[in-house]
Amino acid sequence: MKIHYISGSSFPSEISHTLSKLKMCQAFCDAGHQVLFTGVDSNHSKSPKEFYDLSDDFTLSFQKISFLWDNLITRKLKIKNLINVVFHARELKKFKPDIIYSRLTLFELFFLPKDIPVLYEMHSLGYLGKGFFAKIFFKYLLRSKNFKRIVVSSNALATMLKEYVADIEIVVARLSAETPILIEKKQLEDFKNKQLKGENFKHHVGYTGYLDKVGLRGTDIICKTAALMPEVAFHIVGGKPEIVAYWVEFAKEYNQHQNIFFYGHKPPTSIPFYLNCFAIGLAPLQHKPEKRAPLGANMSPLKLPQYLAYKMAMVVSDLNAHREILTQDQTALFVKHDNVEQWQKNIEKLLDSPHLRKEMGENCYNEYTKNFTPSGRVKIILNGLDA
Repeated sequence: MKIHYISGSSFPSEISHTLSKLKMCQAFCDAGHQVLFTGVDSNHSKSPKEFYDLSDDFTLSFQKISFLWDNLITRKLKIKNLINVVFHARELKKFKPDIIYSRLTLFELFFLPKDIPVLYEMHSLGYLGKGFFAKIFFKYLLRSKNFKRIVVSSNALATMLKEYVADIEIVVARLSAETPILIEKKQLEDFKNKQLKGENFKHHVGYTGYLDKVGLRGTDIICKTAALMPEVAFHIVGGKPEIVAYWVEFAKEYNQHQNIFFYGHKPPTSIPFYLNCFAIGLAPLQHKPEKRAPLGANMSPLKLPQYLAYKMAMVVSDLNAHREILTQDQTALFVKHDNVEQWQKNIEKLLDSPHLRKEMGENCYNEYTKNFTPSGRVKIILNGLDA
């Protein structure tokens, strides 16, 4: 089957969802499908395939947009969106796909052809959680275009969408993580000696993923917890340079033990090495409800499937998004998202019990193989469509 994955995002980028989109294309290819991915060129010094360490199994095509058409003034006029529409339409006409897979804007959705089935992925209520006109226009597009299926990654979102969408199938396909790579002992030791900071600390725990300045991902909680645990090194891997600089400055107040380490964005190939260095994986997502996500923003946490794949015992925020994926005392310990003392207590509990960490790690891997592999996600998404 020929699948055209259309994105309005810029590539390559340090933002984690861009990697997720391209890895989804890789999963479609691994399942035997022909894939074209189209997006916006970010003018990065590295090519997307080099930046994300992608294979040559699928075709990438990116639209270059000059600053002349992508600035504060032209964005209000939707010039960039119009350029994208023309570009995607041209590529679509040449590729002639059987299915369009997309997470597009209203403007771009409006110009999709009516004769090609659309699989639309949503990680929140999106336009259904916005203003009156956006909601009405999106509902109109759902009726007028050939929406075959809406793909979500949580039961909670599926339930909420059913209140708005009655005649389009909604399927729950959990976010996945690639098959974990095997790292030899010598490779890991070399990595620790050359790349990992804080070699003098007894314990190492860490977070990998995107950072923001609004505190949604709980970077402040990590810093405040580190201040209470002088024998533990806290590693934070990910983030754009300017956001990392913001948190480095913030952390100064809590880094009296010099045990908070920032690394910035790292290539996907290096993340498994970091995960293998950590005794515990941290997922301090904060509870921040909003109209498009009443149960809390970021309802589809990207890092958890990878933590599961690498047998990471976890301490995580007690949120609905995490409860759908993890089980208390089996694959994670849940704590109140903003209670630093609880974070400290539960991290200490796992560090003091290697046996519990090992048992939880095995449970995590078993959960990964059952529910979070790329091939499993593809089967759910395309079930009945690729016969």
